[in-house]
Amino acid sequence: MGALIPGGGALSMAMAAMDKTMGAKAMAEVIQSTDRLVESAKTGGFTVTKEGADPIIKVLEKFMEEVKELRAQLAIDFDQEPKLGEHDYGKRVALHMWEAANDERSPRAALTKLSKILERSRIALLIASDQYQEQEESARDIFRKMGE
Repeated sequence: MGALIPGGGALSMAMAAMDKTMGAKAMAEVIQSTDRLVESAKTGGFTVTKEGADPIIKVLEKFMEEVKELRAQLAIDFDQEPKLGEHDYGKRVALHMWEAANDERSPRAALTKLSKILERSRIALLIASDQYQEQEESARDIFRKMGE
């Protein structure tokens, strides 16, 4: 991933693609939908058998782990400006690239939102399949970590 930074082209293309497919507004709507899904499950608005929920929960947890790994890699790649020289132009480009990699439309921001969507979907399925009590403490820990 770090090799993509100097050229910037791949990063720009990825950001443009994410903005077109899942812009900030679309991501916010999906997060709201997952919140409604959790509330619906809490009030009995939908139920699912443990056998039906478990494979989906397993896939969600796999994706959550992959997103966590991607977020860690992006933290390594984008926590500091790329080294593009000590001249004024290099410094300005490095700052611009760092800002683009860390703003609300960045892959990092999208992955943070995706983490919330996956976790809330997982919680909704746990509640709907009556497995939530077993997992409630685990969910609290995850939400605490999301806030960090």
